[in-house]
Amino acid sequence: MAAVKSAPAALSLPADSFAHKNIRPEYHEILIVGAGLSGIAMGCQLQRKLKTDDFLILDKAALPAGTWSINTYPGCGCDVPAAVYSFSFRQKADWSTFYPLQEELKEYFNTVVAEYDLPRRMHLSTEVKEARFDVATGLWHVWSIDLATKEEHHYVSKVFVSAVGGLSQPNDCDIPGHETFAGPLFHSARWDHSVDLKDKHVVVVGNGCSATQFMPIIAKDCKSLTQFVRAKHWMMPVTHNPLEYIPGWKWLVRHIGFFRALNRFLIWLVLENHFTITKLNVFGRIFRWYWARQCTWNVKAHAPKEYWPLLLATQEEMLVGCKRRVITDTYMPSLRRNNVHLEGSKLTKIEPNACITADGRKLPADVIIMANGFATQRAGFPMSLYNSKGEEIREHWNKYGAGGPLSYRSTMNSGFPNYFTIVGTNSATGHMSLIFTSECQVDFTLELIKPILKAPRPSEAALVHLPTQPANGLKSIPTVECKLQAEKDEQKWITKKMQNLVFSTGCGAWYVDKTSQRVTAMHPDWQWKFMLRSEIPNWADLEYKHLPGGAKLPNTIPYYKRFANKVLGFGTIPIPKDSEMPAGFRWEKAE
Repeated sequence: MAAVKSAPAALSLPADSFAHKNIRPEYHEILIVGAGLSGIAMGCQLQRKLKTDDFLILDKAALPAGTWSINTYPGCGCDVPAAVYSFSFRQKADWSTFYPLQEELKEYFNTVVAEYDLPRRMHLSTEVKEARFDVATGLWHVWSIDLATKEEHHYVSKVFVSAVGGLSQPNDCDIPGHETFAGPLFHSARWDHSVDLKDKHVVVVGNGCSATQFMPIIAKDCKSLTQFVRAKHWMMPVTHNPLEYIPGWKWLVRHIGFFRALNRFLIWLVLENHFTITKLNVFGRIFRWYWARQCTWNVKAHAPKEYWPLLLATQEEMLVGCKRRVITDTYMPSLRRNNVHLEGSKLTKIEPNACITADGRKLPADVIIMANGFATQRAGFPMSLYNSKGEEIREHWNKYGAGGPLSYRSTMNSGFPNYFTIVGTNSATGHMSLIFTSECQVDFTLELIKPILKAPRPSEAALVHLPTQPANGLKSIPTVECKLQAEKDEQKWITKKMQNLVFSTGCGAWYVDKTSQRVTAMHPDWQWKFMLRSEIPNWADLEYKHLPGGAKLPNTIPYYKRFANKVLGFGTIPIPKDSEMPAGFRWEKAE
């Protein structure tokens, strides 16, 4: 490996930077932030596919399994069929229901964690504060704090993976006066089980997926339950696996692996077909008409007529597919209870014992439950992430994403070598399992880091060298990053693809970044194509450095992947011309 002749001059560090501190580093080949589903998948596949177990998983939560350990509100469950909302390499044969609840999901993921001996590779109740890339050594330096002991740690690794997920940071309550409220006020994702709701005046702010799950349960105990309806949703009745009506199918799935895999694949096909609903073409219109008809029937058949104006959406207001569908059989019937009331007026102020509506009414409140979603654009922060130039990742976003987050293949950023994000920007879908997407990104990452992990363990001098120090003749390990032009081209491709999807019709919500006005959450294409691009990387978009013999590409790439990419074009995307872009499009922030 060629020696690095020089490194950037000592960087100007903020006063609170951890890089000032002299903390003895602890080395691991791979460092993963996030012990949720993506972090678990990464840890398992590192052992299964790359036969390595020198990795560490950090998470600020006290337990693994991410959202299924943190979210414990009554009725919490999944809106994706269990057969697909589970790891492909560890299928469960005996799910109790088509859409499992939180306890069963938590048990399943904890079982996988135990089977792969991940607890001994996890440091929980740990918050990552800062990460910096050292250009002289090719290593990542990561600083964290133990939330229990307040002890600070310094880790060094060849590869740094962020698997924090997009639904890890609940939205704050920003309603004026909330700080004066005398009773309990909490987010549904941080449910306070010490609060007794019996005979209380309870106010719920929000009516999305979570609220429709816990409302029917808590309504049984509340003296009054008032829900502020913030938006309309398309509400579908709960579906069932039609395959289970085949005589003997359940037995076959439970006892024979082939049928378990076939069951998963057939359900996956049905879900994948639902991407059609987002298309602005004749097939999409037919699909949306059918869904709108089903959802309208569901509301009219089960909800009180007085609430239809608050619940019934029209395609003039919001196209089907603009938001993730809400699947429920219990929410609408619960609205018939005498103690339940839907409030269409906006909640404008909170007082010590009441909520004030926009039309001046005062509603009694003993407990307020926020069901107002998540800050998807803030996921992973307050972690600060710096590249070799001392540039924080949000500066990179500002420069090349018009102020909003961006990435290449939802996984990489130019200028941040050996850094990978699982479930990054433009990776979410409204129709498919997040686990499927996550596994695709994990496979993409594993393919790219093979030559990095093959490199010898860094020297002691390299491990203790800080990114702010001169190189002093140190050698760098192999590194890989996406090229800047590839990252820019991907944003052009995403923007053009979005013009043919419902997300370009003013859907709003959390799909759109408020700063750049780009759709930064949703993936604009089929998941089978996402899988193909993950399994067969476009090597021309990547830049490897410090490979043995000065090679431009690693010798770990299977021949068929080289052939499929270079000759057949697999793994590539069509790059739009500037003339094909919508008026006013920009991926770089105006100077």
